[in-house]
Amino acid sequence: MATRRCVGIAALVVMAFGVPFVSQASAQEPVKPGELSRTLEAANLSPEGKALLRAKGIEVVRAGVAEGEVAGLIQRGVARGIQPAELVSLLDVVARAKRQDLPVGPVLDKVKEGLAKRVPAVRIAGVASRLSGELATSRDLVRRAERDGIRVEAAGERQRATEAVADALGKGVPPEEMEKLSRQVARSGARATMSRLEVGTQVTADLVSMGLSPREASETVGAALVRGLSRRDIEGLRERLGQAMKRGESAEAGATQLREDIRSERPEKADKLEKMEKPEKMEKPEKPPKVERPGR
Repeated sequence: MATRRCVGIAALVVMAFGVPFVSQASAQEPVKPGELSRTLEAANLSPEGKALLRAKGIEVVRAGVAEGEVAGLIQRGVARGIQPAELVSLLDVVARAKRQDLPVGPVLDKVKEGLAKRVPAVRIAGVASRLSGELATSRDLVRRAERDGIRVEAAGERQRATEAVADALGKGVPPEEMEKLSRQVARSGARATMSRLEVGTQVTADLVSMGLSPREASETVGAALVRGLSRRDIEGLRERLGQAMKRGESAEAGATQLREDIRSERPEKADKLEKMEKPEKMEKPEKPPKVERPGR
């Protein structure tokens, strides 16, 4: 009887504690062999290096990054002679961006660019980390823009706007100028869309690259947004400023004149251009009346 009681107690212990052990073991199982495994098998690395990258690669894939992207990054790094420990640091930057729910594509592209240019891994990690910070700030600005009334009308608009704002921040446009631009879009009524914030941000960043200060660039684009000009007109600000600079004007003088021209333009111009960009639907011709034939 005592023996049976001991067996029963042992069975209860196994039932109570066995499930967590099994769950923990299954959680630690590696992903099924795929692109990552094939890449590591083909890599000219020591067994220790392969094991290190395999563990980190699996971690990044489980964070939500596509396995093909992880394998491709490792392959590029190995080809450039990057040591496994340094590759782990680059993968960490990518994984952190994904865990923060940031657009991971720009971070991956920045890492790939650095590898292609043979930039030291520590510098690549620093630049990619800074970009992640800009994307985080950008994401918060875009979320605030939505709360202020800027509408998302199509899939992908929010991410494109987030990437555009991050690019502008990286080019030296401070967050307060982006907030000012966002408020101008939000006040434009029916035109308060995320796509207009995106194009306004892109053009602001480009005007800064052409030599304008961030404040003057955002004011110039803001004038076009407030006036209700079309997307085509907003994108055309780059060419108009470039033409002024070709005539010998400074970027600042050209932008000042450009803002004066924008404020004097009729808002109707935007409506006409929008209609040109969106062709009207063709009306179907009316069917001729049916003629009854004799004898029917």
